Amino acid sequence: MQILYQQFYKTSSTTDRGTLAQLRNIVHRVDVQGSDRVIESYRAHSAFIEDSLDAFIVGACMHHLGMEDIGCEPKSKQVLFEAISSRDKGQFIANIASEIQKKYINLENDLHTLEHAAEELDMQEQQLKDMFDAVEGKYSCVECQRTYKTRGHLKNHLTKEHEWQLHQPNQEARADLDRVALYRASFMKCALLLRDTSDAYKLGDGDRIMNNSKFQMLLSGIGHHTKYQLWLFRFLANYHCLLSPREAYEYKWNCTTNLKGGTDHNIPNDNLVEILVHRLKSKLQSQGANVTYASARKSALTLQIQDEIKENLIEKSGLKKSGTIRPSTCVNNDVVLMVTELSAASVFDYIPGRKYDNFKTFCDLFSRINLTDLHKWLSKQKERLSYETV
Repeated sequence: MQILYQQFYKTSSTTDRGTLAQLRNIVHRVDVQGSDRVIESYRAHSAFIEDSLDAFIVGACMHHLGMEDIGCEPKSKQVLFEAISSRDKGQFIANIASEIQKKYINLENDLHTLEHAAEELDMQEQQLKDMFDAVEGKYSCVECQRTYKTRGHLKNHLTKEHEWQLHQPNQEARADLDRVALYRASFMKCALLLRDTSDAYKLGDGDRIMNNSKFQMLLSGIGHHTKYQLWLFRFLANYHCLLSPREAYEYKWNCTTNLKGGTDHNIPNDNLVEILVHRLKSKLQSQGANVTYASARKSALTLQIQDEIKENLIEKSGLKKSGTIRPSTCVNNDVVLMVTELSAASVFDYIPGRKYDNFKTFCDLFSRINLTDLHKWLSKQKERLSYETV
């Protein structure tokens, strides 16, 4: 979530219509202050991201169907919805969702280009390794048999003398792009990834968790969150390479834990660890000066059992849990206000050359990937794993 705010949120005084900062001002979310306050006010920022994404989705649907207002009838894609079967209803909605994804979200999809370029870099890396003579400790050019002590000198020789393309070409900034549309598409793409990942963890869907982690690793590198990027790389490496098929299957489908039972109540395992650590610290603090290694170990081993006994006693005795129930917030009015603001700013149109004052050169997040640096980082991590896992 911090990556979202780093890339899409500027100061609260911005006047760019359709940005997160302006939408925050429209709905008066005073507890939303940007990336620096995400950890401190996580629930408020998370709720704002969810509401903003709903507004962008509703606005894109209205624009695609030619609706001037939420209560209006669509001018295109008209169908007598009550008269068709449930299967046709589902297919109709799926087709509209697919059209919205292609028209409003996937404006610049460079992932397939990155995939092919990465394969070429892998082939070039293997060719460079094959040129190394372990006996002499030098690199020998396959074209002219000249030898070099370092890989850098060999690369320079291949580039200048033999016209090898060893580096990713720089992408020139295009002046005809609609930076506002790219902002909209990039936000929806990242926010949908965040929502889908959160839903996957709640349902314990290992397949979606594993697939989304690839995109999360790329975004972590863009946002310079090195620890998250390294953790996600190891997460993928364990599943695809290091573990046996049986261990990999267990690893993928045991990423979450359900403490209370029921559907949609799973939490990530690292959140469970944080909860248990917090409870353990509270118990150790209650022991005061009497805390010892033995008492700490006993508290850690009996913590979950004590919680289960407490829950069973509360359930059987019919006692009500302490605390107040937090009322649910009705966000329909906020979503309508944000949709009105987005539509008035023509955010869902594509106007070449348009740009924000505070985002003059905005581009899609995945297009910011420096493939050469990413490939170098991945190669380094693979080499590190090769001797750490022996």
